Amino acid sequence: MPADIESLRERLRRDYDGFSPAQQALARYVADHLADLPLMSAHEVARAAHCSPATVVRFAQAIGYNGYPDLQQLVRRDQRPWLPVAAREHRFGLIGGADSVASALAAERHALEDTADRLGQRGLGPLAQALAGRRPVVVAGDGHARVVVGLLVDRLSRVGVPAVSVTGLDLPDRAWLEALTPNGAVLAVSIGREAQVAQAAIDAARGANVPATALVDSSLSGIARLPLARVVPADIRAGAPSLVALVAVAQALVVLVESAVRRGASRPDENGERELSAIGA
Repeated sequence: MPADIESLRERLRRDYDGFSPAQQALARYVADHLADLPLMSAHEVARAAHCSPATVVRFAQAIGYNGYPDLQQLVRRDQRPWLPVAAREHRFGLIGGADSVASALAAERHALEDTADRLGQRGLGPLAQALAGRRPVVVAGDGHARVVVGLLVDRLSRVGVPAVSVTGLDLPDRAWLEALTPNGAVLAVSIGREAQVAQAAIDAARGANVPATALVDSSLSGIARLPLARVVPADIRAGAPSLVALVAVAQALVVLVESAVRRGASRPDENGERELSAIGA
């Protein structure tokens, strides 16, 4: 039984590939929303992770606990609960009510605040420095990530950074990956289980010995272990991920890349904290 938060994270990473699809979805939610667990019942976790309450209980037992309350108690003991005011009000029904628009906006504000908190420590500066001055930047991702890939290519091109999109593994897309030059770079975007294109792009970057950066939605993804990867959880709602936080991070990254290009990429950008602070505003 994992005795602390770090042991729990390691257990989830180690056993992830052996979990069932429902357990994998639950493992991703638990790993990326630990701060919320002390305030959530098994039914609330099940609803957020799109599985059954029984799955939550069996999952806790499968990783060594007597049940969900034991897992919850571990998190409560080891990690002081962190929850923005907006999210707390939303969780206990103090705002929104029947107004689905207000509820949705409260949820998105929570996602943005959580993202700013997560990235404030490591920042986007190292990613921007790795991409600045590179020609071209290959932005790669499939499935739900295509929306973010398209946005990144458009915004990078507008600030004068040559960028191309790779959203599949057919011949035209493979040609871009196989033609990576020493001046190029890769920015991979991975959401959910749709990671083939992102991983292929990262492998191509390694083969060409060029920078490989990534935006990924879960700390349990293998891509999250990349040194220049940043985790931006995308909550699943109505069968599709909410991309508001990921889009905000993508736009902040482009701002930092443009700034680095203008400075000649001569010095770090204070981890991008100034720009990131605007995400949660």
